[in-house]
Amino acid sequence: MLTPVLYHLVYQSSATTPLREDELTALLTQSRAWNQSHDLTGLLLYCDGNIMQVLEGTEEEVRYIFRRIEVDQRHFGVTKLSDGPIQGRNFSQWSMGFRAVNPAAFQRLAGYQNLENGSHLATYSENSNLSLHDLLSSFVTQDEVYR
Repeated sequence: MLTPVLYHLVYQSSATTPLREDELTALLTQSRAWNQSHDLTGLLLYCDGNIMQVLEGTEEEVRYIFRRIEVDQRHFGVTKLSDGPIQGRNFSQWSMGFRAVNPAAFQRLAGYQNLENGSHLATYSENSNLSLHDLLSSFVTQDEVYR
């Protein structure tokens, strides 16, 4: 039997209203339960109402959940930054890793767009040869991510 091809998708969005800690906890609990039951893994970065998320799994599951994310009323400006096949999971240990990030670190991420001032895609010259998915993978360590 063939192993399904792994797929990833990275997007950013802005929360309709900044999320309080209890709202983030509820979102993570819900996301982790869904992801675990659908063999999805990933990472969610949150900074002052800005969200960046990586999803990994089969293409069918990733595309399905992204369609649901796009119409979720809790955020707007959903912008797909990267997607495509991957060789292996970078976030296999997390059904949904989470990290609150400071604004300067968030804006360093390659591909991040500041939706408030309409800036163009950011670049991160030190890692220009890495894909956005790879950069996000290198951005976190086990000690910095909340499971």
